[in-house]
Amino acid sequence: MIAKEVGNHVDDDGYVPVICGLSRCNKGDIDAAWEGVRYALRPRIHTFIATSEIHMRHKLRKTPEEVIQIASEMVAYARSLGCEDVEFSPEDAGRSDTEFLYRILTEVIKAGATTLNIPDTVGYTLPSEFGSLIAKIKANTPGAENVIISTHCQNDLGLATANTLAGAYNGDRQLEVTINGIGERAGNASLQEVVMAIRCRGNELLGGLYTGINSKHISVASRMPILIDLKPSDECRKSAISDLERG
Repeated sequence: MIAKEVGNHVDDDGYVPVICGLSRCNKGDIDAAWEGVRYALRPRIHTFIATSEIHMRHKLRKTPEEVIQIASEMVAYARSLGCEDVEFSPEDAGRSDTEFLYRILTEVIKAGATTLNIPDTVGYTLPSEFGSLIAKIKANTPGAENVIISTHCQNDLGLATANTLAGAYNGDRQLEVTINGIGERAGNASLQEVVMAIRCRGNELLGGLYTGINSKHISVASRMPILIDLKPSDECRKSAISDLERG
């Protein structure tokens, strides 16, 4: 519904929103994401796989070479479906070996990735090192000059906004944020903080960066109620009663 209704809306200035679906690096997820976004005028598939040593070893149980192969094959698969806009994330990039990041990002660019999203998945990095990571990726990844570099920062140490701004200062041109900073664990980078920091200090300290966001709408969006239907289904109710009976 979002792809069909929002994704086909053209603003008075000609802007058309990108509608994106997130998927792991496997065909089933990518197929589901494409089915969701394919009706939009500007559809995007965002696929990801872990690249830190701890995640590859204990979560994926894959070698670095296997991870590179999966990533490049799945980006190519997403493109083969007809999706011309594919974003790739090396999950837990903040704790990944930089030389390995250069390698895998180079391969996904070759496979057709148009945006490279660099996430601080567990909110571990400090602004100085995250900004440096973005600068190093831009300088050491062949083809990086032809794609958009993006940030996705978590707030576990309270630094999501600071890290996002550090990434922007060092060349990121897509900043992934959430309204009110809502997100798993401690939350994500806050839309209102990032937008207002760029609006207030972008020209002075961030090299002239700006956004097209109308800040007058932020307060209204932040206060919009989230309606959740908490009425359990018959199946859930029966399951709960059965659990209670079993103690």
